[in-house]
Amino acid sequence: MAKTVADVMTPDPISVTPNTVLKDAIQLLADKHIGGLPVIDEAGKLVGILSESDLMWQATGVDMPAYIMLLDSVIYLKNPNQYSQEIHKALGQLVRDVMTAKVITI
Repeated sequence: MAKTVADVMTPDPISVTPNTVLKDAIQLLADKHIGGLPVIDEAGKLVGILSESDLMWQATGVDMPAYIMLLDSVIYLKNPNQYSQEIHKALGQLVRDVMTAKVITI
């Protein structure tokens, strides 16, 4: 017998709002061992989804630090402190900055 969406869906999923700080959403994903979160507005309407793929480097605007390996040592071609600042800035973003807004629903 074929399963329906109702058979496999989570009826009351954990969700975030567009104004949730990205760092908090990432922590929620890690704590709950889930790969995505629905993003809902004040009225409870689905306005987007935050998935692991939304959190890739390109989405946050942070470039991976350029480096070279020399004799088993890492030599950064960019100041590592600047990279750290960019990471902290990216983690201060809001969910709305990286979520996928065009969600297909059934």
